[in-house]
Amino acid sequence: MEKLLARLERRFGRHAPEGMILWIVGLSGALHLLVFARPDIAHLLWLDPRAVMSGEVWRVVTFLFAPTGPVTFTSLIWTMLGLWLLHTMGSALESQWGSFRFDLFFLLGALGTLAVSFVFGPVTGRYVAQGLLLAFAAEFPDYEVLLVILPVKVKYLGILSGGLMVYALVTGDLATRAAVAVALGDFVLFCGSTVRSRLRGAGVARRRAAPAFSPPERKTRVCAKCGRSDADDPNLEFRVCDCQEKCRGKLTEYCLDHARAH
Repeated sequence: MEKLLARLERRFGRHAPEGMILWIVGLSGALHLLVFARPDIAHLLWLDPRAVMSGEVWRVVTFLFAPTGPVTFTSLIWTMLGLWLLHTMGSALESQWGSFRFDLFFLLGALGTLAVSFVFGPVTGRYVAQGLLLAFAAEFPDYEVLLVILPVKVKYLGILSGGLMVYALVTGDLATRAAVAVALGDFVLFCGSTVRSRLRGAGVARRRAAPAFSPPERKTRVCAKCGRSDADDPNLEFRVCDCQEKCRGKLTEYCLDHARAH
């Protein structure tokens, strides 16, 4: 599948628009503000196949971004924070994958969700966003977000999101199950190789961490600032730095006293 994506990117990549995440975030924010100001028109933004066939074609786009319930001032604040995170994730993925792959990832998820809505019944675009969170967690697992006041690595949010999607896949109605399957399939298509590589890397790391028959010779650690070593004090702790300002990008060891100010 990776070869197919690479072939498509070589052929059509130059035509891919850049910065699609700005349009996604902007449209979602605008629709939430619109429903906050005019709650009575929210139903006009949701997907209704019969209404679409009657000429209300805007619904095939707006249902992906429109709120599915009432928008209060408090929920609007949380929505804006969520859109900020969405922009962060989308920008990072576009930088990692390139515009073509990111655009294709979102487009396949959106079209698959639209097809599900026409075949099995209306669903929202929430699972497209959850699929994007899974992709971000797979590509940048150690990225930290501030959850209220607690920094949390995004890989744990990805695990939570994946668990909720699996729960919806098991307990949801037919339309929900199909929408979750589309989002998970989109994730596997674009991130399956990344997940497999990380799992293989973790396995190799565990094997390398196993004790050898003969332990390697212990290297003496010396502080580059004060010259103290662990031979002088076995309890002396060290840190490694590679900053450009003082260390010129070279890995340099410092004792704990000079690691923060060297």
